[in-house]
Amino acid sequence: MTEIADLQQRREALDPAQSFIVSAPAGSGKTGLITQRVLRLLCTVDNPEEILSITFTRKAAREMASRIHSALRQAAYTSRPENEYEAQTWDLAAAAVERNRLLGWNLLDMPGRLRIQTIDGFCRYIASQFALETKFGPIPEPSEQPQIHYQSAARALLDKIEKADPVAEQLAVLLAHTGNDMARCETLLSELLGKREQWLPLIYDAGKNSHYFQQVIEQLVADNLLQLDEALMPIAGEFVELVDFAAQHIAPKDNLALSELGSFSELPDIGLETIAQWKLILGLLVTQKHEPRKSVTVKQGFPKDKTEHKKRMTALLDWCRERPELNEIIANVMHLPDGEINQAQQKMLDALGYLLPLLAAQLDVIFQQQGQCDYPAISLAALDALEPDAEAGVVSDITLRLDYQLRHILVDEFQDTSAAQIKLLEQLIGGWQPDDGRTLFLVGDAMQSLYGFRNANVGLFLNAQRHPVGPVQCKPLTLSSNFRSQEGIIEWVNSAFSQAFPVRPDISRGAIPYSPSVAVKAMDDAQAVKFQGFCGDNHRVDEADYIAKLCTNLRNHNPGESIAILVRGRGHLRSIIPALREAKLFWQAIDITPLASRMPVIDLLSLTRALVSPADKIAWLAVLRAPFCGLGLGDLLTVTNTLALDPDIDHRPNNQSESETEAEGKSKSQKNYQTNNAILASLVQLLHTDQSPQSAALSQHGKLSLERIIPLLETAWKNRGRANLRASVEQLWIDLGGPATLVDSADLSDARSYLDLLENWQTGASVAGWNSFTLAVDKLYAAPSPDDGDSDNSASSQKSIIQIMTIHKAKGLEFDHVILPGLSRGSGSDKKQLLRWQQHIDEHSDSSLIMAPLGAHDEEDDSVYRYLKREDSLKTRLESTRVLYVAATRAVRRLYLCGAVKAEKNDQWQPTGKTTLLTPIWNSIEAGLEQGIHSVHQGGESGESKNSAGHNSSKEVPSLSHIRRLPEQFQPQPRPDSRANLGTPDTSAESDGDADSSLSNRARSMGTVLHRTLKQLANEGLQQWPASRIDQLPATWAAQLKELGMLATAEELKNLLTAVNRMVADERGRWILEQHEQAQCEQALGYRYRDRGHMGTSVIDRTFIHNGSRWIIDYKLSQPAEGEPEEQFIRRQSRAYSAQLSHYAKLYGSMQPNPVRCALYFPQIPMFIELEAE
Repeated sequence: MTEIADLQQRREALDPAQSFIVSAPAGSGKTGLITQRVLRLLCTVDNPEEILSITFTRKAAREMASRIHSALRQAAYTSRPENEYEAQTWDLAAAAVERNRLLGWNLLDMPGRLRIQTIDGFCRYIASQFALETKFGPIPEPSEQPQIHYQSAARALLDKIEKADPVAEQLAVLLAHTGNDMARCETLLSELLGKREQWLPLIYDAGKNSHYFQQVIEQLVADNLLQLDEALMPIAGEFVELVDFAAQHIAPKDNLALSELGSFSELPDIGLETIAQWKLILGLLVTQKHEPRKSVTVKQGFPKDKTEHKKRMTALLDWCRERPELNEIIANVMHLPDGEINQAQQKMLDALGYLLPLLAAQLDVIFQQQGQCDYPAISLAALDALEPDAEAGVVSDITLRLDYQLRHILVDEFQDTSAAQIKLLEQLIGGWQPDDGRTLFLVGDAMQSLYGFRNANVGLFLNAQRHPVGPVQCKPLTLSSNFRSQEGIIEWVNSAFSQAFPVRPDISRGAIPYSPSVAVKAMDDAQAVKFQGFCGDNHRVDEADYIAKLCTNLRNHNPGESIAILVRGRGHLRSIIPALREAKLFWQAIDITPLASRMPVIDLLSLTRALVSPADKIAWLAVLRAPFCGLGLGDLLTVTNTLALDPDIDHRPNNQSESETEAEGKSKSQKNYQTNNAILASLVQLLHTDQSPQSAALSQHGKLSLERIIPLLETAWKNRGRANLRASVEQLWIDLGGPATLVDSADLSDARSYLDLLENWQTGASVAGWNSFTLAVDKLYAAPSPDDGDSDNSASSQKSIIQIMTIHKAKGLEFDHVILPGLSRGSGSDKKQLLRWQQHIDEHSDSSLIMAPLGAHDEEDDSVYRYLKREDSLKTRLESTRVLYVAATRAVRRLYLCGAVKAEKNDQWQPTGKTTLLTPIWNSIEAGLEQGIHSVHQGGESGESKNSAGHNSSKEVPSLSHIRRLPEQFQPQPRPDSRANLGTPDTSAESDGDADSSLSNRARSMGTVLHRTLKQLANEGLQQWPASRIDQLPATWAAQLKELGMLATAEELKNLLTAVNRMVADERGRWILEQHEQAQCEQALGYRYRDRGHMGTSVIDRTFIHNGSRWIIDYKLSQPAEGEPEEQFIRRQSRAYSAQLSHYAKLYGSMQPNPVRCALYFPQIPMFIELEAE
């Protein structure tokens, strides 16, 4: 462990009288620094509410709150630690605890007094608290699917095309420019609404000033030319002479414009009218591809016999090539718009300037009608609340009232702020005065700015380092110590990314130079960073095989160390997941698999559609094909043909009476549903008409399956209006045997997530807005589960879970080993966008709007459009470099890079494209290949690839082995007797008097990971869990708890380990975990709430049959309070949980004949308490 290089800066950052903006690179411990600053500030305020901490995600807010409250509790209840850093935090916390005691804040019992909010949450607080004083009024709940409302607003505006008014005239211009494509216009307008907080405050200027966009372009050109003029100053005289020489000697056929330049005695003036001349003379310094020239010839105006001038020009080119900043400025100028906006484009821009404010107003109307809003609306309402009085030029009354409450503001992840959020912050502190004791503390890392798609602009971070934020000038501090990664990784990161990041900062574009780090951890002996390249047609399969073997090797040699596979896009896992499954490795995919792609959810969605719409043949056929119905393709074809004949026929034969039909077993309700559910009626006819060709075509399995499921479908259809939709769908799914088709606990969790979402969207027996509901389903992700690997648990029982997630999701996390696959994949195609626009920000954070529509016939010949297209491309490339930096800096011990490469004719390797993640770090990779540090695997060129076993690999094709089908005579588990008292179960438990919500959340999270572990022990068998393996559990728990938003202390992890060891050593504990008849862990039982009218689910920790009795065991982490007698503890726990266990007993008692016995088990004590079921 080396000395901390930035110790002085860290100490200075704790000065409560100064404002700072801190640049904190990856692994520099910025959350710990913020924690220490808050603790220090608590010693200076009269109330903790005077400190406001803002971050950008709920997870970060939870972590910050957990850190601060944990520090306070440790200072209050534990002794001072020996570690220097921990001791410093303890000292700051101890002082805060003392002030808490003196002023009676009661922070330990009421941690909610610490104001730690997300930026969206704070905007909502302002907008809601002062709703009556703003033009927006009361703020409703934000919509989960605002895109639907965007589309409605766009459609409502476009519907006005038929009217004879100015709106219709401007809409006609918009439609004409897009080829009268109404759908395309609707898409454009709805996409713009999602980012209106960027353009709405600016578009009013454009609407009132027809020259607005032209003026913005003129200013943009002038700013860039001023930079160029300054950069060329050292060589201006020489350059002017050589341009004049070239103009005199170039042939008109080589460059007519240069030959007509005439006498050239000085650089052109600064302005849009001279941009063409600037580009003309810069053509002598760069090629047509805008790359620096290495030489000149007669074609550039330098004949062979003019050796002196040619030599002077070559020296000038050498000077320019040595200055990357100058080359970048030249390239920027060469891409600038080179003329005034043409008439057709200006007409389109005028139309947008007129229509966009109306579009935003239309959205407000729709939000008011629906009682909803979106986050941009909340931000705009907060901005409106804090808007200074335009006439008086003073801060608003609302700002003054907040001003009295706030003395210190801390903003985390400041690099991801948007222009609107910066403006909000400036207005919030608008009344602050220098040296009035109030401070602003901004922390972030510009190199980790990843959220451009959420309107974040990293250039604002650069501005805040140079210029005041409102009235507050923050002192810049830069941290350099990296506490996360070993020295070998840091050295490679410094070397690779110092070349990958741009040399010159650019505020508007978000270009950030690299800031190196200093490793605190010493270097390991082994190679810290390794690149494995792949060449050949099957490079993706080869890469997947390599990763699977690498993970297997790491698990075998480093079983206690964490592994993460980080990808930029979920599609990168298409080959990797099957390879991991084949290697029998366990993984946990975080927000990787969309919920809508999981088969249980697809089946539940079909079931929902079928109950909602009787005419939805696709849905009904999908239900019949689902594993809980189980019709094969042949039977499904028979059903389809039956429906095609005549779906609306009367299904009784003409010579039969109703009584005869009933005698044959037909449903009495057929008359009711034959007119409104012809599909179900056809199924009944198909089953009961033995002589028809269609019935004869059914297989024996099909007939038996239909006999089982049709009565259930009939009952559900008949009762569908008597309960809410969620209850109807859930009950039918259970009756059909849906739970029996689930593979693991992850499937059950996904089904619950879908049903919970359905409950939120249902309106009686239907869904309020089906399109919105399906969009909501699309936004959810399947539950992460350690059971995601091969179902043969025994083969990988001794392997820790491999984490799989996107790079964005991994931000803020760390892993011992990080694998980055698919670095050769590009960022996607650059499609022709109907409208390109940019919020241009200058060095004073002033914004202006640049817009350019695609040509009327989809041409990209407009210079402003081409300029914006390049800017979008450069921003994407810069953000890609930052994404790769974030991924690389997650690694603690080893970093593994993987990607496809291609062979050049000179036997050199090159990346497969210019927009891949490999491109910015290729110089470092190439050097490693030349030195033999890295390697390339050259696969075959054919379409087939052999795997290690020698057989053809088909890993890109998903296996269908998971598809299940219930037997035709399947009988679902009995439902609880409806006569049992199954009202809302009383699961409330007594809590300690000093418990608070923070501790409850921690206890809940710890209970979750303990339950997972006990389930794994029971399922795999205690013989698979030697002491050496159990001792490795804390590392896994720490990672799982971090995902739950909790940073576990060493003491908490030790307590969990103690609980497991005590249970394993305890005779009763081992009995509970042993193999038993009908044993289940975390078994979910569905039931109907008698007093709520919908289905509920109870999860039982452990249940089995022993000596003829059904045992129900509930695990608890509780322990006796200090000094509490054991008898009193037993009474207290029995009172707290007897109702819950009685509820479980009634569920099982109505389902099976075995007597039920219930018990609580406390692993930490250990203690076994059998309770009498009521």
